[in-house]
Amino acid sequence: MSGIFRSEDKFMAFSPSQRKSLTVGLGLIVAAALIVTLIWAGTYLPGFLGEVFSIVAGIMWTPVLLDISLFVLGLAFVLWLNHHRRKREGDEYVYLEQIEGPGVPDDLPAEARSAVFREAPEPLDDRPDLAAIEGALALGDLPAATGLLLDLPPEDLEDPEVLALRIDLARRQEHHEDARDLLAKLRLKCPHHPLCSRGE
Repeated sequence: MSGIFRSEDKFMAFSPSQRKSLTVGLGLIVAAALIVTLIWAGTYLPGFLGEVFSIVAGIMWTPVLLDISLFVLGLAFVLWLNHHRRKREGDEYVYLEQIEGPGVPDDLPAEARSAVFREAPEPLDDRPDLAAIEGALALGDLPAATGLLLDLPPEDLEDPEVLALRIDLARRQEHHEDARDLLAKLRLKCPHHPLCSRGE
């Protein structure tokens, strides 16, 4: 009894995936042995059925055909398992993101310096949040709002929402001529914007 318990303890020491693989492998071996045993037992049947089993057994036990059959069956089984695994786990290719640069702390653990993604991660948006610019304007921090606007890519400066913020900033800085020019651009790009409907 103690030997049985020790064997069970060793089996439970495997991970769930390893136990599943061992169980499937053992089941395949038992199934193959059972099929061979049934074919061998069928050769002892009387009449036509016994002759059929004898022919099948003779073909299976032919050295060259036996080797080729086992090779083809084994290859087909391996390909099927690989297809099933890839369908379940997805593509083998992954995306690796690493933290590098002078600003990385020296005491940062190695496992925290990288991350693996199965799907392509979304690119980081380096553009300051427009809400931060709106907040700076609401607080009257015009230098901060100006700095955040200057950090925007040039192609984003003509965006209607950005134009509205630039108009607000120009008015607060009493650059009324610049504000009128920006408002004209906004009317061309987005005639239905609330600033355009005010008739300013």
